Amino acid sequence: MNARRVRLAVLAPLAVSSLALGAVTFSAPTATAASPTCSVTGTDNPNNLLVSGRDFRPNRSVAVESANGSEGSVRADATGRFSLTVTDASGTVSAQQIGGPVVGCGTAAEGEQKNAKEQFNEGFRQGFAAVRENCDRREPQRGFARVDENFERGFNAGVDAATKRFC
Repeated sequence: MNARRVRLAVLAPLAVSSLALGAVTFSAPTATAASPTCSVTGTDNPNNLLVSGRDFRPNRSVAVESANGSEGSVRADATGRFSLTVTDASGTVSAQQIGGPVVGCGTAAEGEQKNAKEQFNEGFRQGFAAVRENCDRREPQRGFARVDENFERGFNAGVDAATKRFC
């Protein structure tokens, strides 16, 4: 009986303390809300930039500004995302909700550079796929609009890479 009392005296405080700590651990907040972010990307029109954001407060207005001043405002959707096309933006572009932090989206030059990379990558993908199908070098499909020069450079690089690999 003595051994049983000793075991009980040692184990009981451990069991009670682990239950108490477990309750404290479960009552702590799990995660904080993400900070809002935004970015700029060039569009087909060289005078326009697409400003996109996420993790803003849902269904609230977001003001977008550049070095030229106010570029406009847009309402964030139910998930906290927004996109707005701005014209003739210059310098650093930022977004802000009332009472929220000013969020730097990037510069107009960065937006143009991102668009050039996207055009090149899309051209490379299409050129590579065209040659992989039948080893005939194809020109980019041309519609009524002029093909972007970055797309065309990417297409030609994709054709060359696929020719070396498959033909």
